[in-house]
Amino acid sequence: MIYDFSFQQRFKKIKLYEIAARKILGVEETDPVWIIRHNYLKLAKQYHPDINPKTSDLFKDINTAYAILTKKDLDIDSVKFYTLSLEDLERFEEEYKMEKDKNNYYENWRKRFF
Repeated sequence: MIYDFSFQQRFKKIKLYEIAARKILGVEETDPVWIIRHNYLKLAKQYHPDINPKTSDLFKDINTAYAILTKKDLDIDSVKFYTLSLEDLERFEEEYKMEKDKNNYYENWRKRFF
């Protein structure tokens, strides 16, 4: 029997890009769409190339992050961050895991005693 594990790599890439997109826009996993849109518009206005010409790559990353978080049929293979490297993405993933573990740890203790 032949197994195709490419879906696991694709799923990991999607998760990695979602974490990076949330980090760029400054939103949490539980935030509703209107907060994502509000943060996107605030950052897009601040870093628009017409206002600040040196931040065009950052503006592209902000647009990419918003597309990742709002479009369900986005082709993840065509997504590219201009200001983030693979090491940055992996660091974001590690920070996300540590934060998630910390929240679970405190939640378990809270459930035990309260």
